[in-house]
Amino acid sequence: MSEWREAFCPLCGRTMGMRTVYRSPGKPYFGIAGRENKWDLTREFTGEKPFGVVKSSEGKGTLKTLRYYEIDEDVEGFFPPMKARLLAILGEWQAKGLITREEVEGALS
Repeated sequence: MSEWREAFCPLCGRTMGMRTVYRSPGKPYFGIAGRENKWDLTREFTGEKPFGVVKSSEGKGTLKTLRYYEIDEDVEGFFPPMKARLLAILGEWQAKGLITREEVEGALS
């Protein structure tokens, strides 16, 4: 029996860990080239992205991206709980000694 580890996202609660990289993308039977930490991929995500995405169901499990939208179009109210959770995370991590006030202030400047 094999086991693996994944870390919870403090914002959404989903888990993510290592990702298997295949020699030929989409063809796992050609062999494994290695493994990479999926959390490293989050560094590529910047604040230059739109706030959200509008998708439609095309049937049979297919989703189509229709367009992106900005925060002023957040009619569902996603932003307020996201903001509250992010601020709570900072407080929780500071209380646990995982981050310092100086690190947070440095990131904000």
